[in-house]
Parts: sequence; structure tokens; C-alpha cells
Amino acid sequence: MNLFLADTIPNWMSTSFPIIARVCLVLIALLCLVLVVLVFMQISGGNETNNVIMGNKDSYYAQNKSGSREGRITRLIYICLGIIALFTIVYFILIKVV
Repeated sequence: MNLFLADTIPNWMSTSFPIIARVCLVLIALLCLVLVVLVFMQISGGNETNNVIMGNKDSYYAQNKSGSREGRITRLIYICLGIIALFTIVYFILIKVV
């Protein structure tokens, strides 16, 4: 009796998983483009080195940075990275199954 993994996969999985894998790949590519745009939109400033001599990093701006434009962009970058990681894991699982 010759049992292969391909013989045990249902027909709906062998037809739908490659399509889902392609959709995941397209979404990963689109999210990467969004990520590049978000990184370029960030304000590049040297605010981390402002108080190097005195050692005071807790300014009012640093404490309330999450509500600013830069904080929202940073949060969106982390969300995009998490979604990219999720779709990448799903993509490689789908490729391995089929």
C-alpha cells in the first residue's frame, strides 16, 4: 500500500491553497510598498541626542510623542510589520502543505 501525502490532501485544498498563497504574496508586496512610504514619511530628526550631556531624555515631547504625527506613523509601521510577518508565516505554511 503506497500512501503519499498528496493522496491524503482533499481536492478543495489542492485547488484553493495555491490561490490563497498567491493572494498572500500580493498582500505582502503591497504592505512592503506601504511600509517603504511610511518610513519615508517619518521625520528624521536628531531628538534622541538632544540631551546627551545632561542625560535628560524625558522631555514633554518625548512623553507625548505617541499622539503626534510621528507617533502615529511609527505605530502604523509596527502594525504593517506585524501583518507582513503574519502573511509570510501563512504563505510558507500554505506552500509547505500543497
